[in-house]
Amino acid sequence: MKTYELKITLTLKRDIHLKEYIEFVSKNINYIFYNSVILRAIHEKKGFKPYVVGSMYPFESKIRMYQSGNTYTLTLRTIDEAIANEIVKASKKAYNLDFDIKDVSYKELRIGFIDKVYTVTPAVLTLTDEGEKPRYWTIEDDLLLLQRRIVENLEKKYKEFFKRDIKPPEDTINFFTIHNQKPIVYYYKGGKIFANKFTIGFNSDKVSQKLAKLSFGVGVLEKNPLGFGMVVRGR
Repeated sequence: MKTYELKITLTLKRDIHLKEYIEFVSKNINYIFYNSVILRAIHEKKGFKPYVVGSMYPFESKIRMYQSGNTYTLTLRTIDEAIANEIVKASKKAYNLDFDIKDVSYKELRIGFIDKVYTVTPAVLTLTDEGEKPRYWTIEDDLLLLQRRIVENLEKKYKEFFKRDIKPPEDTINFFTIHNQKPIVYYYKGGKIFANKFTIGFNSDKVSQKLAKLSFGVGVLEKNPLGFGMVVRGR
């Protein structure tokens, strides 16, 4: 399993508040993808996507704003080098974006043993209660359910992308910490998405490590192409 990390260096044309970030980044990534027949097909196909969109940095946490005229780096990852190549080519053709692209490059990440991962962009889990509208997991909900769904989600992604069954052990996750005391809220298509940041500890067995490595390339839980669930090594 290989993971490729893309860096898009860009200069913003307008201010972006943190709560607007998901709508902003998803719209502009869609514009980029529509310059490639391959990327457009992947985007429009239902199901899991073999990539994850991350955040822009540096970020000024005091003002919670990305500022017009400043230069930032947007990170994406994928487990498919052909997709990485397509993103580079499509980025060079893109126009009508909310930023000017200065440079696009990618490299293969060298990922060894993974003890813990941290969600550098918040992760999202949708819950459907019987007779109720779908809603997002928050810290008032079942923590064990969240952990189980993280593993189940990675297991399904592994089967989808590698066409092989995999059976995670019950203790795939051996450590878990939530870092926010209330949901992190983003605006999206006239509604709100509630997300959370956490650290996940993975067991040392082969299957758990495969899922941990997969999380680097495609993200954890849901809505990864929108900018949720990208991970880095935990501390």
